[in-house]
Amino acid sequence: MDRYEKQYTDALRFIDERDNFLITTHINADGDAYGSTLATAYWLQALGKRSTVVFHDSPREEKYRFLRGWGDIIDCQQGAASQFDAAIVLDVPNRKRIGDAADLLPPAAHCLKIDHHPEEEHFADFRLVDTGASSTCQLIYEIVCRSTVAFDTELATLIFSGLIYDTGRFSFSNTRSRDFEIAAQLTAYGVRPNEVATRLFFSNSYQTMKIIGYGLANMESFLDGRINVIYLPHEIVAQAGQADLDELANYSSAVRGGEVGLFMREIDGEHLKISFRSRGRVDVNRVARQFGGGGHVHAAGCRCRLQGKPDDIKMRIVAEIAKQLDT
Repeated sequence: MDRYEKQYTDALRFIDERDNFLITTHINADGDAYGSTLATAYWLQALGKRSTVVFHDSPREEKYRFLRGWGDIIDCQQGAASQFDAAIVLDVPNRKRIGDAADLLPPAAHCLKIDHHPEEEHFADFRLVDTGASSTCQLIYEIVCRSTVAFDTELATLIFSGLIYDTGRFSFSNTRSRDFEIAAQLTAYGVRPNEVATRLFFSNSYQTMKIIGYGLANMESFLDGRINVIYLPHEIVAQAGQADLDELANYSSAVRGGEVGLFMREIDGEHLKISFRSRGRVDVNRVARQFGGGGHVHAAGCRCRLQGKPDDIKMRIVAEIAKQLDT
């Protein structure tokens, strides 16, 4: 038995031996976070288990309303009234990224982490971690295949949503042949790829489209176009949902000749959320970790407190990226 099969076996045993689960994910939950948490909750229900999905974020992102179980997600204050036998933490490399929901976690012996990011902290004794996977939803697909639960359209749609989100509609460098195999199988269970893609990527409000245009019109370029930065102040960000603006991260790296794209936005007047995209030469996970975040080599993010002007943070990040470009 290889180490990944052992991780699947151990994870299934962990779930079999427990009943009432807390399910949570990272701050600023994205498509893979929503898909994997809600798919896990749906799967556990099919196994006859109880679970509660708790997010640090409040309110929930409207973009993901179409996903089964979206309306059942609760915030940390509501979750504090519950007692959990165990926790399943998804798509999170370290405890800090869980936010306030981390305070609800039971001891590590009763925690299972399922993730595809490089491991940064051991806050769970049980781990299903594969950095070669495109998404956490891929890992949920694999573990469901090893269980007694049969796929249906609802479960398949939840998993497909995270898969298509984290691969950028199968265009990012993390896309592998396995992703296409899984996608084909999920469509056989009734997933409608065009409908999911439309919901996730092509269903923005008029106001959101105007803000995207504002961001593109004010994009800045550094180091002869090798670094391109889109920045949105809080008064602009407040006019749209956070998730609706995520595509600007990919636009920032779409400039011909660019090496790295940054999408920076003030999310509450006190914090910056920063998304990093790399064409290959720069390890943006390494850069993001310098600012309290993390992720993957080609896609990462962080959230940092505004101390001084946003331009100060921007130029510090540009300087960190330049160190890799100059080597």
